[in-house]
Amino acid sequence: MRITVEISLTLFNSIFDNKTTQKLTFKDFDSFEKALYGLSERRIKTKKDAPLMSPAVYKENTTRSNKNVDRWSRWCAMDVDDYKGDLNDVRNIFNGYRFICYSTASSKIDTPKFRVVFPLTTTIHNEKISGFIYALQKLFGNIGDEQTKDLSRMFYIPAKYDGAYNFIFSGDGKYINPESLIAKYPYKQKGGNSFFDRLPEDMQKEIIEHRKSKLDNTNINWSSYKNCPYFPKQLEKEYRMINNTGWYHKMYQIMVATAGNAIKNKYPITAQEITTLCRELDVETGNWYKSRPMEKEADRALEYVYKNI
Repeated sequence: MRITVEISLTLFNSIFDNKTTQKLTFKDFDSFEKALYGLSERRIKTKKDAPLMSPAVYKENTTRSNKNVDRWSRWCAMDVDDYKGDLNDVRNIFNGYRFICYSTASSKIDTPKFRVVFPLTTTIHNEKISGFIYALQKLFGNIGDEQTKDLSRMFYIPAKYDGAYNFIFSGDGKYINPESLIAKYPYKQKGGNSFFDRLPEDMQKEIIEHRKSKLDNTNINWSSYKNCPYFPKQLEKEYRMINNTGWYHKMYQIMVATAGNAIKNKYPITAQEITTLCRELDVETGNWYKSRPMEKEADRALEYVYKNI
C-alpha cells in the first residue's frame, strides 16, 4: 500500500549557489519518482552543467549552511561510490524498502557509482539529522559514502551524463521511519569525548601500532569460523535468526566481537582473517555480502577495537 507524503526539495543551480529560494513540492513520492525518471532521460555533458537538489528545508531568508537548516523533508539520499559487484544484486541490499536508485556522473560499467533515494514517513528536525544519517548508514551496513554527513548536502540530479554508465531503477517496500531508525541505531557523538580522541592523529597511530606490537600469541589455528576460538557464537545465533533487515549491522557486531576477543587474548588477528570467517558465515546464510567490500568493514572493526582497548 502506498503512503501519501508530500515531498519538497530545495534546488541549486551549481555547487557554488547558496540561495535557498528555489523550491519544488510534489504531492507524493510517486510524483517525485516520475520527475526523477524524466530527468534521467536528459543528456548533460558533465555534472558541472547539472542542477542539484537537497532534502533540506531552510529557515526563511537564509543562505545554504548547516546552521540554517530547519529540517529535512520526507526524503533522503545515500551516495554509494565503492560498490564492488553485480548491479543486479543492489536490489537485495535495499530489499524491503521503497527506493529509487540512479547512476551518478562518475559511474562506469566496471565501477558503478550511484545514489539511492528513500522516502521517509516524517520530516527530520535539524538536531536529529546527524543521528539519522548515522543510523541510515548502519541500517545498510555502511555501504554509503561516509563523508555524506552534511546537513545541507546537495545531490546532482539524474541524467544521461556523457561518458558515464547511466541507469535508474526502483524498488518497492516500506518507507523509512526516522524516529524508529534513530532509536534502533543510537548515534554516539565522536570527537573529544575520550582521552584517545583528543590526542593528535599521529600520536593515535603510534599508540595503535604499539598495541599491535604487544600481540605475540601467534600459536593459534582454526579451519573455519565454527572452530575459531574468537568467533562470537551467540552473535552468530542472533545473525541466523534475522529474517527481515539488520544483517549488515549484526555482521559488523560480529566483526568487532571477533577482533576484540582475539586482541584480548593477544592474537594479532588481521582484517583478512576476520573477512574470511565472516564470509564463510555469510555464504551459509544468504550471501548478503556477496558484492560488498567486507574487508573494508573488517578494517573499521579492527580500528575501533584498537582505539577502545
